[in-house]
Amino acid sequence: MKKVAFTLLLAMVVVLATATIVERFYGTATAQSTIYHSVPFALLWLGIAVTAFAHIMRVKLYRRLPSFAVHVALLLILAGAATTWLTGYSGKMRLSRDECKTTLTDDKGVTHQLPFSVTLLDYQIEYYDGTHSPADFVSKIRISSPTDEDINAIVRMNQIASQQGYRFYQMGFDTENDATVLQVTHDPWGIAITYSGYLLLAISLIAVLWWRRGHFRALLKQLSMQSSCLIAIMMLCCVPAQAETTAPETVTSEVAERFGNLFVLYNGRIAPVQTLARDFTIKLYGKPTYRGFTAEQVLAGWIFYFDQWRTQPMIKVKSGHARELLGIQGRYASMDDYRAADNSYRLDHVLALINSGASVDDARGINEAHEKYELTFMAATGQLLKLFPVRQGAEISWFTPGSRDLPENLPEDQWVFLRRGMDYLTEMVITHDQEGACHFLEKLREYQVKECGTALPSDTQFKAEKLYNQINSSRWLAMMLVTLGIVLIVVSVRNTAKVRKLPQWVRIVGICALTVTATYLVTCVALRWIVSGHVPLSNGFETMQTMSLASALLTLWLHSRHSNTLGPGVLVTGLTLMVSMLGESNPAITPLMPVLHSPWLSIHVATIMIAYSLLALMALNSIMALLSRHQPSVLQRLHVLNMVMLYPAVALLAIGIFIGAVWANVSWGTYWSWDPKEVWALITLIVYALPIHSQSIKRFTSPVFTHAYIALAFLSVLITYFGVNYFLGGMHSYA
Repeated sequence: MKKVAFTLLLAMVVVLATATIVERFYGTATAQSTIYHSVPFALLWLGIAVTAFAHIMRVKLYRRLPSFAVHVALLLILAGAATTWLTGYSGKMRLSRDECKTTLTDDKGVTHQLPFSVTLLDYQIEYYDGTHSPADFVSKIRISSPTDEDINAIVRMNQIASQQGYRFYQMGFDTENDATVLQVTHDPWGIAITYSGYLLLAISLIAVLWWRRGHFRALLKQLSMQSSCLIAIMMLCCVPAQAETTAPETVTSEVAERFGNLFVLYNGRIAPVQTLARDFTIKLYGKPTYRGFTAEQVLAGWIFYFDQWRTQPMIKVKSGHARELLGIQGRYASMDDYRAADNSYRLDHVLALINSGASVDDARGINEAHEKYELTFMAATGQLLKLFPVRQGAEISWFTPGSRDLPENLPEDQWVFLRRGMDYLTEMVITHDQEGACHFLEKLREYQVKECGTALPSDTQFKAEKLYNQINSSRWLAMMLVTLGIVLIVVSVRNTAKVRKLPQWVRIVGICALTVTATYLVTCVALRWIVSGHVPLSNGFETMQTMSLASALLTLWLHSRHSNTLGPGVLVTGLTLMVSMLGESNPAITPLMPVLHSPWLSIHVATIMIAYSLLALMALNSIMALLSRHQPSVLQRLHVLNMVMLYPAVALLAIGIFIGAVWANVSWGTYWSWDPKEVWALITLIVYALPIHSQSIKRFTSPVFTHAYIALAFLSVLITYFGVNYFLGGMHSYA
């Protein structure tokens, strides 16, 4: 039974991984029908449950109550899923205003009679102040039953209504047909069983870590103060020199500062122009400054001195194919490089091929190069600058300079200010009337404050965002940590080989670096929290910063007892910080999507990120152990250390996954939708749970085998985070 149970579990891993690939190439519907919702898939889960239960009873696992409770909880969760699959159903209900419905058509096309009627009384979209970015969707419904009194209920994102086992979730609106869209589920038994399993799992996992007679507590006693580490090779990257050109003109630092203090509607929220300028400069050049000019001066230069800036080689072109098409030698192009001698656009032909669906080498890189050209054009024409707010009743609209879409009923002086104001500012900048330019910018800010009132960010939020823009440059810190981590590892390995303790100066340097990093990251997180108004855990950049912070704090906590974690901890902190910059070098602080307005978000993401940090440390530890495999005592000590970290990592990963499931059920009406990230998180949990079963799988008693397994197992984490984001897709691909 043991062999059958673990064989079936490994088969499940293969099936789940295959399903995500099928979904990638053949679509979600194919993956759902052929795998996730198929009878063979259900039978495979049933086989795992039956054989696992038979095995745990045969080995009398009930004598170790916490471990037994963990397995019972997992069986309960499977039972709940099976109950939902067999008896539950769900479907979308589209309701127009004052429309009444008594039936529900589920996702399979089957119509069900409801024991009550549902009527839409009203619906509305709530927006962030002063913007057109949705903050929440709200529907007011009446549920009328022949046997009970009528109930008026409000349904919004993360707030459901329930009646007689039916649950109503807000999905969105059909504004064209003046209707709301609700998700309705009927699963009275499956949810109760599943939630019981979740609760028991959380309690039992904590009990496993605290049980005095458990394997985890025994491992803690085996830990020693010293361990060996990995010998790493440091690689230096050379940055190609950029050809010098004549510096272009721009505004003075005084004018630039006042320009940066204006408000602008940017990325769906009201932000300082400084933020837009910084994003603009980094998007084009890869850095927040250019030739000594601040970001505000760069943006102002493109607006007011376009003819000079168009010749500047400051557009970073990453694609080699795009550079060939533009005819440039280095990595930077000017706006003029995009135009041929006959003034034709050099990328027109290849863009037409891409848009037609033809296969083109590095289409993504070519599109990125084109996007940067479009960005410079938008800056030069003022299309980026939604600087002019106009209040009409409770609604505020923002307009670009010289906009021809202004409301017709504006007072003449306001109309002239909005249409001609930017021309007036341009004239003062060109004639170097710095005092006049500063005065105009101050008057424009006063107009913004008067027109928007409380819809503008508070003074605290404004200052926090400006401070964040000034300190948010973690590239140097990441490179320093990676370099320092490698140095610390090399020193640690040499001292371990000579059976000497880690020098005090090494520990001091590492601790200081981690302390500075943790302080910096806490400051950044706090500032982003103030600016955005929500816990900053909503995108890839923020979650990787959280993982870097978690790595730094975990290493600071572990190093006093296990000094061998210092070097790997510094390296992992630096690598995660560096990775946070890859996808989005300067991520915009955008309004939170309505579905993410939930306390479950921060708990779910933080728990998962701490688990990933532990798994990253374990992977690095295992690689170092394999390179030191000729020292059995060192190999064994690192094996024990990894097993000690494995238990809380698996516990946190499991708890984080099921917190996410509860959140999904509250928001979407289903606690598990077989999204690729959900699937790979489950695969990762299974992969890392196997070494804990060393009493059943004897191979995991071998330190060499276990270290090799843990090093390779980290690939599942990389696929979960990066593979899903950049290849497999899904609704979690932003995270």
